[in-house]
Amino acid sequence: MLADDLDQVATVSAAAFDHDISDPTSAEQWRDRLAYPLHSDPDGAVVAARGGRIVGAASALVRERLWVLSLLTVEPGVQSAGAGRALLERTLDYADGTNSGLIISSNDGRAMRLYAGAGFALLPTLKSEGKPDRSRFPAPDPRVRDGDASDLEQLAEISREVRGAPHTAEVAYALSREGRLLLIENRGFTVVLPGWAVWLVVARDKHSARSLLWAALEAVGESERAYLNWITGEQEWAIDVAVRAGLRLTAYGALCTRGNPGSLAPFIPSGPFG
Repeated sequence: MLADDLDQVATVSAAAFDHDISDPTSAEQWRDRLAYPLHSDPDGAVVAARGGRIVGAASALVRERLWVLSLLTVEPGVQSAGAGRALLERTLDYADGTNSGLIISSNDGRAMRLYAGAGFALLPTLKSEGKPDRSRFPAPDPRVRDGDASDLEQLAEISREVRGAPHTAEVAYALSREGRLLLIENRGFTVVLPGWAVWLVVARDKHSARSLLWAALEAVGESERAYLNWITGEQEWAIDVAVRAGLRLTAYGALCTRGNPGSLAPFIPSGPFG
């Protein structure tokens, strides 16, 4: 993948994910999300072309011993023709030197079969959406505070324990794009995209994770998007918070793992970056 490919990749991927980029702001945000892994891990970003036209794209990140699939998309109408498999194989070539892998899968059954065939274990996940009943929110945990770039070093060790590698670069990316970091000292953190969704939760214990999630839901404010995505059944603390907040839970996607990334609990991954 080259920087000049980003406009075509944005069009193909938005169509595949049914993501509306018709307005300039949405288009810019989507292109920016696609550009990040290309810039951070250019050797892990590839495209599939037919007749000189891009019909698919994939990108992967390597963070210490962990490989993460950030994107795999094929143009509607070209799917099931082998492009997705070829793209995944090329990104897995970028996994040399790692011993663990993580994929945050959409609800696409073809993609899940592809990941399972590549040796990934699939953990079914839930998403929550709706308007939370703020009258049910508990009193804020006084341990929760806003964080900034100066906190990234302590957060890296927490991410290493839970998912096998730090989120440092990705948290910095979110903060530079109006994300909000909330943390409990040495116990865990969450990243929130205000007006959008809870982007990431990583913690060392369920009590801290629960407090962080309540704070994150408060910080999101009103949102028409899913509040939480990719909640595995092991995250009963998150399911309990969602139910108590009056959010709807439905089956959606999978958390796909290979090797031993980490405990992955308490953990709600970032969709694009694990």
